[in-house]
Amino acid sequence: MRMKSLTKDQNDINQLRYGRFRNMGATVSSEYYQPSPFFFTRESAVLPLVGIYRGTSAFLICSGPSFASLDKNLLRTPGVWTMATNNASVSFKTNASITVDDPCRFNASMWLNPFITKFIPCSHFEKPLWDNRFLENKGQQWGPSNIVVGDCPNVIGFRRNEKFVPERFLYEDTINWGDHKKWGGGRSVMLAALRILFLLGFRKVYLLGVDLYMSGDKKYHFDEERTPNAIRGNMSTYKKLIDRFAKLQPFFLAENFIVKNCNPESKLTAFPFIKYEDAINEATSVVGDTSKEKTSGMYTSLEEKMSALNINKKNMEENKSKVASLQNPPKTNVVYQQAQNVAPKPQEATFVVDKDMKPIETAQTSNPVVPKTPTPADIKM
Repeated sequence: MRMKSLTKDQNDINQLRYGRFRNMGATVSSEYYQPSPFFFTRESAVLPLVGIYRGTSAFLICSGPSFASLDKNLLRTPGVWTMATNNASVSFKTNASITVDDPCRFNASMWLNPFITKFIPCSHFEKPLWDNRFLENKGQQWGPSNIVVGDCPNVIGFRRNEKFVPERFLYEDTINWGDHKKWGGGRSVMLAALRILFLLGFRKVYLLGVDLYMSGDKKYHFDEERTPNAIRGNMSTYKKLIDRFAKLQPFFLAENFIVKNCNPESKLTAFPFIKYEDAINEATSVVGDTSKEKTSGMYTSLEEKMSALNINKKNMEENKSKVASLQNPPKTNVVYQQAQNVAPKPQEATFVVDKDMKPIETAQTSNPVVPKTPTPADIKM
């Protein structure tokens, strides 16, 4: 039975009641949250995860074979947060994983690992696993499991949609993963992954294993086969993704959502290239070297620390303002200025769509909003 607390900390209650500011409206770019429910438990309870990683960086690990050659130890650096798509977590155990296809396609060890946060479509909670584990006392397992996804630990559901419209992608109340076949097809977990990372509050994403190329001898960075027809199907999807990400990039930049590709040979050129090692350094610079940081004296009070450094209250407020400016940089930086040159603010776009989700003219505008797609030369990071 749930019991009422005997005493409650009024400071906590006040913070929850009033928050940062009373009656402050929700925005996308500055507050990292939206009022719509996006994430759910098996029982359909809403999980308030939007903005929980506000302003930080993530590494998105996809299935391309280029990931096999990277030094995985760098991904264990303090401050690195990782998400894998599909079975990519086979090569490196990530903080999170996202899938959109039937759960029986993905490793049972991933589903059963409590360390990995699993993002899945809500309709998959009651679908069974396929047991491919290798158990020390039983050997290789290969067969249907009586465990369903909803029985597994640390699983979070989301709702999908299947009509891709770049102007709507970051703002819809469900997660787009491409087009249904009646609109041309080409669905991909990578689209859903980037939208979810944006919702979680990440504002820099580094792509690993994003090759967007497949052949008979270059498939994945883990053991898996593909038929010639499957390879052709993947290549067709890759072509659509290359076009879609080029269309999405102006809207990403307008929201200061920075995506960089760590594979210099990737077919995806909509996002600027960054060396893998440089990406690790960039993502972890705010954390610093945890092996050298000072801990002696941390358990003294704030007043004692300030007195020891001859810091008065005024200095403290100035330092607090500096920290706040670093955590929430103003939109006067170079990246945002470049974004304004290549795309209008999405909320200023005045257009409506017909029943097939195609932009149509309105009284406010003579043409649908079509942002200029930037080239790599336009984007200097």
